[in-house]
Amino acid sequence: MTLVNPGMKYGGFFNYSKFNALKQIPEEYLPKSHFFFSTPTLQEVKSTMKQLDLNFPIILKPDEGERGSGVEKVNSDEEIENYLSTNPSGVILQEFITANYEYGVMYVRHPSEQSGQITSVVYKGELFVVGDGKSTLLELFKSHRRAVLYIDFLKEKYNKELDLILLENEVFMLSKMGNHCRGAIFNDANYLKDELDIRVFDKISSHVDDFYFGRYDIKAESEEALKDGHFKIMELNGVNSEPAHIYDPDNSIIRAYKDLFLHWWKIYQISKENRKKGYPETSFPLLVKSLMQR
Repeated sequence: MTLVNPGMKYGGFFNYSKFNALKQIPEEYLPKSHFFFSTPTLQEVKSTMKQLDLNFPIILKPDEGERGSGVEKVNSDEEIENYLSTNPSGVILQEFITANYEYGVMYVRHPSEQSGQITSVVYKGELFVVGDGKSTLLELFKSHRRAVLYIDFLKEKYNKELDLILLENEVFMLSKMGNHCRGAIFNDANYLKDELDIRVFDKISSHVDDFYFGRYDIKAESEEALKDGHFKIMELNGVNSEPAHIYDPDNSIIRAYKDLFLHWWKIYQISKENRKKGYPETSFPLLVKSLMQR
């Protein structure tokens, strides 16, 4: 498994640097970003924002982490300070891309092949509640089939607004980031697999050292923009990636496991090829030790 992407620590299974992967991608596909090796001060973040010509909101996220853990959209100096007080060193500052369409695109290529394939596309829907003119925000959270699953997080994040009563049909956005752990709804978009230009993803992937299997998390202005190769890459995930379309609420568990097994088989095949090429494996004791130290 750790052999599937020799250029990533542990193949991108865990504890790998997100920024190290991003900085290898052609600049035209990236949001403005900066990596702080140690925990920055508010002044350092604000100074870097000025250098990058960024205004609020911004994205702050850990360099190492999975499933959107620690990723925050930040809107003020106070929120920067709150974020920095609870997060360790290795912080990425990133431009907030306002494009409304967010996708996860799985890319797979065998080392012996010149071109890869798109094996999964997911559209990440945003989490929001709609007012009825009488219910408080907290009541809307509790009655929403997705929001109620994240009630503790939402109560903490919106603690000053829980008694707010929205107007009828007023939309209150809870998530502008397509993270499953924040309640985003994943929608199967595999109808796009054959419509995306694989040459674009081959080109991008060729810039990333020894990368063969992973998921690009992408924002685009529209579905057509995605198909035309006009998008920004928010993150590149390694072997820990999943074909996230399996989380579509309408997907069957049998189909989900079938798609997972197909991707696991690809991991095995790619790893086998890389082993023959002489790439060293991570020993099982070292892998377990690293997992225990997380």
